[in-house]
Amino acid sequence: MMRIRSPKNFWAGLFFIAVALGFILLSRKYATGSMHRMGPGLFPILVSVLLASLGLIIAARAFAVDGPPVPRFHARPIVISLAGIALFGIALAHLGLIAAVAVLVLVGAVASRESRPLETVGLVVVLIAFSAGVFVWLLGLPIQLWPDT
Repeated sequence: MMRIRSPKNFWAGLFFIAVALGFILLSRKYATGSMHRMGPGLFPILVSVLLASLGLIIAARAFAVDGPPVPRFHARPIVISLAGIALFGIALAHLGLIAAVAVLVLVGAVASRESRPLETVGLVVVLIAFSAGVFVWLLGLPIQLWPDT
């Protein structure tokens, strides 16, 4: 019987395969067309096949190469990160891009026990400048920087 030498890689590979199969099933309702006349379902299926292939390679390597065990599951960072993303969407709709980016970074910093206040504030400033510069000024997207008064 074969022994799994790298459980982390094995489960990551199976996860990739499961996600790929899910997207293949979801994209089946769209026409695939042909390579000369591609339909809307062809690209997601091709990307999913590549993802499944990558997952198969990663899972197969878990039998040949030693690797780390699966780390302990921590729900707190996942829940806080999802809350930060939801708050970003709410803040973007009501408070503007600057406040939304600040909320996202500040809530995200709470998810890590290693974050430092000064670094977090610096990251807020840099990401606000980057987001406003790229999305509002360079791309010209109709995103409000500040809330309507």
